[in-house]
Amino acid sequence: MSTVSERLHRILDHRRTTFVLVGVNVLVSCAIIWASRHTVLSDTWSYLGLAEGILHGEFSMWWPLDMDYPDTFRTPGYPLFIAVCITLFGSWKSTLVVQFLLYWIALYLTLEVVKRFDPGRVAGNLVLLLLIPMINVPYYIGQLYTEIPVLAAIACTLLIITRPGLRKWYDPLVLGLLFGFIYQCKPIFLLFPVGYVVLSFWFDRSRKELRANGIMLAVFGATVLPYALWNWSNHGVFKATPLEGAGSYMHIGYWAGKIPGYTDRFYLQNFMGDEVVRFTPEDSIPSHIREYEREWGEFKAQLDPLFTAKDSAMLAARPNMPHPVEGTYSTAYTLARERLLFQSTMEHYRKDPLYVLAYKSYSAVRLWVIGIQREDFKRASLMGRLQMIYATASTAAVFLLGIVLLPWAYRKGVLTLRTSWPLVAYLLYFGVLHVPFTIQARYTTSVRFVLLILLAVAIHGLWTGRGTRSEESDGTKEPA
Repeated sequence: MSTVSERLHRILDHRRTTFVLVGVNVLVSCAIIWASRHTVLSDTWSYLGLAEGILHGEFSMWWPLDMDYPDTFRTPGYPLFIAVCITLFGSWKSTLVVQFLLYWIALYLTLEVVKRFDPGRVAGNLVLLLLIPMINVPYYIGQLYTEIPVLAAIACTLLIITRPGLRKWYDPLVLGLLFGFIYQCKPIFLLFPVGYVVLSFWFDRSRKELRANGIMLAVFGATVLPYALWNWSNHGVFKATPLEGAGSYMHIGYWAGKIPGYTDRFYLQNFMGDEVVRFTPEDSIPSHIREYEREWGEFKAQLDPLFTAKDSAMLAARPNMPHPVEGTYSTAYTLARERLLFQSTMEHYRKDPLYVLAYKSYSAVRLWVIGIQREDFKRASLMGRLQMIYATASTAAVFLLGIVLLPWAYRKGVLTLRTSWPLVAYLLYFGVLHVPFTIQARYTTSVRFVLLILLAVAIHGLWTGRGTRSEESDGTKEPA
């Protein structure tokens, strides 16, 4: 290393630097929370409505009504989390305070995990340094969303998974419960524990590990079973995920690139983001909107006969509900709509593969990079525009660092899959399984700390020229 590089390395290896970087992160996080204190994102109300329903003995946003409307939209993990906070502290806003604490717990655990790959202070301080510009992560501390509790749960799982030496007897029990909590907050996580067991056996080939993972899966299954049984009891369907969701978000995820700037009026009232990068000519948008509305007309012709008097009563009561709520229709209506939307999406994929490939490739990048909406940018003040550009540039920079440096670090032996595969599995799972759905950079918020761990270790190893291939071959050192 050059003299300047050595001096910078010494600074990053100093305890005082850690305190300074933590302090800066605290200031940045508090500033973001304060600046967004009046912002209430749309999902807030469905989570809060379900939490209040739980406190009144129903898992439903429509709990004030006399008739039962068992939910079809969400798993109960996060609403239960909010309900517990309300019970303990008297207000749903206490959830935000708990999330503030969970954020710093998650960061502390992340720094502990980094030490297992790269002892010393440099890699940990690099995590803190890389985190400063990532305003999209602490932003969710102040929102009633699942991102921060799941961020903390993932950090806890990594602390267990990466523990050196023999596992504790209770590790698979805790891991199964943590995986269960993540699934109950984000049902898309359902298949991850199974994939984890397969990859663990592939990389470890240990009977003890296989036995521990069997216990973990049993505990995880025990956390999944109650909701599946609840669906069976209330909807007549044994299903571990909500009745609606996958088909509808895949359908919107297909059409969003063809009808930018359009607000759906048939289902969830989603706004189709008008991205800077478009995938259809402007003069084709009106015809795509007509096709989208014609398609929904066909859906309605099949769904309307399933619409019940109970559904009508629900919609009539909507203006009098304490919070904005999502429609919870009859089981037959919900299942039929989900089936139609999924089948339609698959047919569109078959007929329009080039558009799907291009748009979904863009979506895969946008899961990691905050986008800019054309109309929002036009209407914004200079300061507003600078904020949008900054959010995009900062997340894009970290994403590009990952794309460039991580493959390089694996090639040079700074990182090895044999020890880092759980982190890679998290990134790939969250990054790949969300691609078919609507574009939301928020979907990867909960694994941003995982990305920072790998990036910090990669940067430090490449910076110092530390590789592990020769050490691994002669068995003198456990590779990182």
